[in-house]
Amino acid sequence: MKGQIDIAEIAYSIRGAALWFAENVSIFFGIALLASLKAEIGTLDRVTRIVKLLAMVNSAPAFGDQPKVANGVSDLLVDVFGDRGKHARSAVGMVNLPGGIPVEVEMIVEVQA
Repeated sequence: MKGQIDIAEIAYSIRGAALWFAENVSIFFGIALLASLKAEIGTLDRVTRIVKLLAMVNSAPAFGDQPKVANGVSDLLVDVFGDRGKHARSAVGMVNLPGGIPVEVEMIVEVQA
């Protein structure tokens, strides 16, 4: 599942941004993912577990803190779902993301039928 949001007004690369900003942007994307998920399944109570996250971080080649950026969304999911929010995660650097956005997050979720 991918959050569909338009953040063009804040879309710029982490190359010049502070790490705290990037982590907070990942939280913003996490909130967007949860909103999309709720719209799709009706209620977040149907979430059995968060299976996996992929955080793609727009970053320069020398930047190596992609996992720290992804901590924002990971922590949010654990805060919202408790143990059901604990998940596998990959955090990778990208040379560029669509529209110059700083972070893109994909999430795999298990839900009750």
